[in-house]
Amino acid sequence: MVRYTTLILLAITILMTSCSSSTTEENELYEAVAATAQDVTVSSLEQEVMDAVNEYRVSIGLGTLEFSSIAYSYAIAHNEYMISEGMISHDNFELRASKLSLDAGADFVSENLGMEFTNAKAIVEAWKNSPTHKKVMEGDFDYTAVSVAPDQDGTLYFTQLFYK
Repeated sequence: MVRYTTLILLAITILMTSCSSSTTEENELYEAVAATAQDVTVSSLEQEVMDAVNEYRVSIGLGTLEFSSIAYSYAIAHNEYMISEGMISHDNFELRASKLSLDAGADFVSENLGMEFTNAKAIVEAWKNSPTHKKVMEGDFDYTAVSVAPDQDGTLYFTQLFYK
């Protein structure tokens, strides 16, 4: 059992680090994040996603998550990165999580991503129907933020960060 657990952890670590193709580019985006994470205004769609996630959490007996402007800045930066790459990815997650830990004092960080959904209900339903995304939404977190951004063709990208 220990060997199996170790292999799983090793595979996850390799997966997370092997996706770091443009760490420098995304790192540059993050350098300005902490400075801009002051008073922010989220879009109505971003608020709807956060509300839908919190409604789901309450429906299964969990507490609501508080909005974090610092996490929001990192979610925006990751959406910008994904749009520049033209695809969704968890690239540089370890960097994002590490910086969020430093800037917000987070002990544990996770994220859900999506692309091509057009409303909050659709993205949250997709996450609920995916065991991995559902587990994140149901996780032991205190804070969240979601960024929704369109690419040049109007395709929406979603990054939701969760942390405790």
